[in-house]
Amino acid sequence: MLSHDLKSPIFSIDGFSDLLLGDYTDKLDEEGQDFLRRIRSSAQQMKKVLDEMSHLVKLLARPNMPRPTPLREIVEEVILKCNYQIEEGGVKIDIPDDLPTVNVDPEKMREAIGALLANALFFNDRPKGERTIVIDCNVDPDGYRLCVRDNGIGIDPRYTNQIFDLGLKLDKARGGGPGYGLYLAKRIVESHGGSISVESVPDEGSTVCLTIPR
Repeated sequence: MLSHDLKSPIFSIDGFSDLLLGDYTDKLDEEGQDFLRRIRSSAQQMKKVLDEMSHLVKLLARPNMPRPTPLREIVEEVILKCNYQIEEGGVKIDIPDDLPTVNVDPEKMREAIGALLANALFFNDRPKGERTIVIDCNVDPDGYRLCVRDNGIGIDPRYTNQIFDLGLKLDKARGGGPGYGLYLAKRIVESHGGSISVESVPDEGSTVCLTIPR
């Protein structure tokens, strides 16, 4: 309801600022045009945050609907969704040939693994062609342990216990989304009876692992 009520004025701000830029450009100096562009950019960012918040609430509110699903199928769908960022950054993705079939809610697990991959792609400043992401899966007594390892910027050890908090953004200068991804992943994995953890070394990369019970 909150998302719905806020979208109407945000659409108005976005729409009217676009009209001003299109029809009244000659009446504004460069500074005025810049102000309008900033207003429109902020309105669009607000819409994005509301859309992601609405998606987050709906997804977490829905009961899990687990079914046997090939893990490779989920991983390949996530990679396909992130294909533009992968190609743009010249990222090498390494996936094992054999991934198990797991009993999960496919839509939710796709979101969880997608959040891990999105972060691995976003927080990497290495030159194009030198960025790598390794996805592997091992079986341990607790279940299937899926890990996403990157060679990105890493995380300051002081914050490794906080990265799954709602809305936390350690590097606000980078922009990006509102910071719900890893929080969502944690909630989804825990709703399946699993767990999530991270290991990281600054300037060397991070490894985020989620455990799915057998």
